[in-house]
Amino acid sequence: MIRVNDVHIHYRQGEQTIHALRGVSLDINRGDYIALIGPSGSGKSSLIAAIAGLVFPTSGDIFVDRYRINKVSRGRRAAIRSTYYSVIFQFSEMLGRFTIRENLQLSWHACHGNHNPEKFFERLEYLSAKLDIFNLLDAYPGQLSGGQLQKTAIARALIRDLPIILADEPSGDLDPESFVQVKNLFQEEHENGKGIFLVTHDMKLAFDAKTIFELRNGVISDVVKS
Repeated sequence: MIRVNDVHIHYRQGEQTIHALRGVSLDINRGDYIALIGPSGSGKSSLIAAIAGLVFPTSGDIFVDRYRINKVSRGRRAAIRSTYYSVIFQFSEMLGRFTIRENLQLSWHACHGNHNPEKFFERLEYLSAKLDIFNLLDAYPGQLSGGQLQKTAIARALIRDLPIILADEPSGDLDPESFVQVKNLFQEEHENGKGIFLVTHDMKLAFDAKTIFELRNGVISDVVKS
């Protein structure tokens, strides 16, 4: 479903050229569970952003189904995100003037419009139970701790119920109990047929993946598990 083909990403930082990715290739399909591990600065977030169509490769291509995402319009990229994958960003991306419940509703409507509200409420109840966020739904993002924001941001992404989950360091602010909740949720989503592409520096979170790659200095340097 997603094909990353020899992707390079370079950008300028003052007088210096930063080589975030140096020829990365991989496939992500529905039903896969792939983790990409590596230290901070290795290019993991750049790869997620490129797959999501938020940054463009300097060279190489990214295909989502039949679409070459780095060559289509901004509107088409948004439509692809609303059809194929849910993105869990490293930072919460919550809209501060809306409650958590409203943030989740907006995320659902971006993909499904007003169709099938019963499915939204079913999905909301499921994720609220798995992440233990029932008591947070009527709060505003500014009222939450970092860990609570992280869990609600995961719910905001997964409420969309799309075939592929892209997750960028989703466990950074989690306490041990919340970490286990998120780890178990990812495993259950995978068992229910979702494809998962997880980038993390935390091997404990990556452990459940069927395939684990290591990214260093912008290059997939090793297959840790296959």
